[in-house]
Amino acid sequence: MPRISKIEALFLRYSFPDHINYVYSGGVVGNMDVALIRVSTEDGEYGLGEVTHGQFCHDPVIGMVKHFEGILTDHEASEINRAWEMMYQSSVYWNRQGLGIGVMGGIDMALHDLMGKSLGLPVYRLLGGLARSRTRIYASNGLFAESEPLIADAIKARAAGFKTYKLRVVDPETVVSLVAQLHSALDGSMNLIVDAVQGSCAVPWSVNISKKLARDLERYSILWLEEPVRVENIDGYAEVKRASPVNIAGIESLATAEAFRPYLENNVLDVVQFDIATTGFTEGRRIANLASVYQKPVAIHSWGSLVSILAGVHLALVTPNCAITEYGFMDHPINEHLATDDYQVIDGYFRASQLGPGLGVEYSESTGRLFPYEASSVNTMISFEEQDLRL
Repeated sequence: MPRISKIEALFLRYSFPDHINYVYSGGVVGNMDVALIRVSTEDGEYGLGEVTHGQFCHDPVIGMVKHFEGILTDHEASEINRAWEMMYQSSVYWNRQGLGIGVMGGIDMALHDLMGKSLGLPVYRLLGGLARSRTRIYASNGLFAESEPLIADAIKARAAGFKTYKLRVVDPETVVSLVAQLHSALDGSMNLIVDAVQGSCAVPWSVNISKKLARDLERYSILWLEEPVRVENIDGYAEVKRASPVNIAGIESLATAEAFRPYLENNVLDVVQFDIATTGFTEGRRIANLASVYQKPVAIHSWGSLVSILAGVHLALVTPNCAITEYGFMDHPINEHLATDDYQVIDGYFRASQLGPGLGVEYSESTGRLFPYEASSVNTMISFEEQDLRL
């Protein structure tokens, strides 16, 4: 197997047109930002990964990639487990959570893609083969303050083959009404997920609001309420879970099995939700295995481009306790420039038979030119404007 010659971050941006107004409880989504990792070898082959942290920052990702490139240059590309340990050991003093693990995960994903392409095998074969021939997959958007665009987007997802749709809370005082209107418009044809997004809010609302929200959503039989409190607030998760039978899900920003352990030990999650573009395959499998010990289903989070979406699909296909995986359904053209095939969702499922070598993605320099990234602009994804605390 050839050796690693280069590791680089490739940032893409698509600015949403004025008629699209994506908002949620923590900020405004003005752009589709994508942070890809490309690992190249001495013979010119490459693999792609993705880093979710790159949707929120640029320079730190660049610096972290440069650090790990220095560690892995000339390393045999097929030795993925050793590459993970080398990256972790080189950063163990300061990289037990957060951005460093996220970049490791992106490199790990790219190495799997590279190895799959080299061997002519889909990544799920490298992970031990199928646990199922298809995986449930849901359309994830719902970044709307009004019912009309929300309903239109869900109907669009249904027409594209999805049977489950996730919406974000914009305002806890209006979301129950929006869910009621959406539930009625769909007439039971889709399952619904509600993401409170309190794990990504600079100023989360009070735990009591989330308890009331969970109770008010019970009548709509949502699959789960996602991240209803601040990430670190394990006791708050327990309060919300006790307040309602609605499934409680989280936590996408946790990067390791060790980080998930106290949440599982304290039984505060009904659905374990790690982000594949933070954990990569190596740590993601550890989290899924730990969740299985506690008999908790996994719902893979992949709020990014087709690179992380398909990585989530591959992992879902080999993970017995994976219930569903995520498809970011925002209206942008980036994915069509990354796909190696015309992938289809049929009756709410993504079938393994669609997948060829590697992840099933590609990158050309023309894609970078089509979606140039301006690093100096302010990211509006998480608002830090002064605001009153909701009680």
